[in-house]
Amino acid sequence: MADFENLPIRVQRIAKAELQPNEEIRLCALGRSSLLHPDFVLITTLRVLILNERYMGSLAISYANIRCNVFFSEIRTVKLVRFLKHRIFGQARLEIDVKRNSFWIDNMSFREARRAHQFITKQIRR
Repeated sequence: MADFENLPIRVQRIAKAELQPNEEIRLCALGRSSLLHPDFVLITTLRVLILNERYMGSLAISYANIRCNVFFSEIRTVKLVRFLKHRIFGQARLEIDVKRNSFWIDNMSFREARRAHQFITKQIRR
């Protein structure tokens, strides 16, 4: 599990700007969309927030990008999927379905994905 304080500064800044005053971060995790550019998954008391860092032109200029900002009330289903490649590397894919879209957090560690899945399903049932 990742610590919020250890995330890149730009990601922390964007996450703090998105959070409401009464909202707390419950779980931080890393998903690997590519080898060098991970997805930073933040699950709060109200929503799922997925951020990543992108680079423009060269590796010197970067910015933080919000990939997903979904409240629990908008989530229809959440699935934990493990294909053969995930089983070999001890990973999983978390699929979050909303009304007109689906968000995938691929290549998360299986343990973190299972914790995130359990927390999100518990919040959806409320």
